[in-house]
Amino acid sequence: MSEDNITTEENTEEAEAETTEAEAEPTELPDDHPLVKTLAKQRAELKELKKNYNKASKELSEARLASLTDQERLVEDAKTETAKQIRMEFAEKLVEAELKSALNGRVLNGDAVLQFDKATFVDDNGDIDSESIATWVDAHSTQAEAPKPDLGQGARGSTKSQAQIRSRDELANMSPDEILKARKEGRLDTLMGKL
Repeated sequence: MSEDNITTEENTEEAEAETTEAEAEPTELPDDHPLVKTLAKQRAELKELKKNYNKASKELSEARLASLTDQERLVEDAKTETAKQIRMEFAEKLVEAELKSALNGRVLNGDAVLQFDKATFVDDNGDIDSESIATWVDAHSTQAEAPKPDLGQGARGSTKSQAQIRSRDELANMSPDEILKARKEGRLDTLMGKL
């Protein structure tokens, strides 16, 4: 009876291990698998539906514009032009934001910022090409080295041979002339909050 319990426990542990491995690694299905074929078919249908929707939407807009009077058409044209100008104005600001985001941790090379033209990254509809901005940043910048942290060790100020005065207790043992000299040498910078 104890052997049956041990065998059952081992089988349970193996089944759990197989289940965990199956969950951890997604399986690649062959191209001729029914699920892969169904997914490809649905993607093709979705693409066709989007194409038909865009075509129908455009035809509807044209039909609606054709039924407008001259005055209404002028109003619609003015609205469309104003909306386009607003999109273009804000698109350039968004390009600047994308550039700053892409430059995070990077430094531009030389005069590369002078070569950066915001308008080249905005299409006619006012949409931004983020991938092109990232590619431009990669081509015109280098990875910035992280500054070495100041651990507060060693000499400070312009006089490297003398240490900084860090507390008022050290000033108590000095004469006024010594304090002025230490201040001119930059040894009081830490105490005065300059470092």
